[in-house]
Amino acid sequence: MASVLAGERVLSISRASGRQCVPPGHDKRQNGQPNRISTTRFTLATWLPKSLFVQFQRAANIYFLFISAIVLLDFSPIMWSSTVLPFCGVLLWTALKDMYEDMRRRRDDDAENLRHCFRWDFTRKQFTTA
Repeated sequence: MASVLAGERVLSISRASGRQCVPPGHDKRQNGQPNRISTTRFTLATWLPKSLFVQFQRAANIYFLFISAIVLLDFSPIMWSSTVLPFCGVLLWTALKDMYEDMRRRRDDDAENLRHCFRWDFTRKQFTTA
């Protein structure tokens, strides 16, 4: 008998009792795919806020945000467009790059989740596609 413990799930396989999963309803989670992987960071609704949050974790972006705010004031000797527009362009470009990388991550996850796996069938004494 083989038993694997992963978090709160215990999967037992034996010739006598067959396959058992504890807790019993675990295989019903995530539309019957409890082992589905997902490495994506964003959804369409959370892409821009999360991307901006990650970008403002960098000290350089906070510095340029501060400089852009100062340039917007009346006493600034330079035009606001020379600082604010390039800064917004960099933020937008990085957000688009994050979205592109996340789309590729989602594509790779789907390819991994659709792969066939083999399991041992005790009655036939051979591997079958699951």
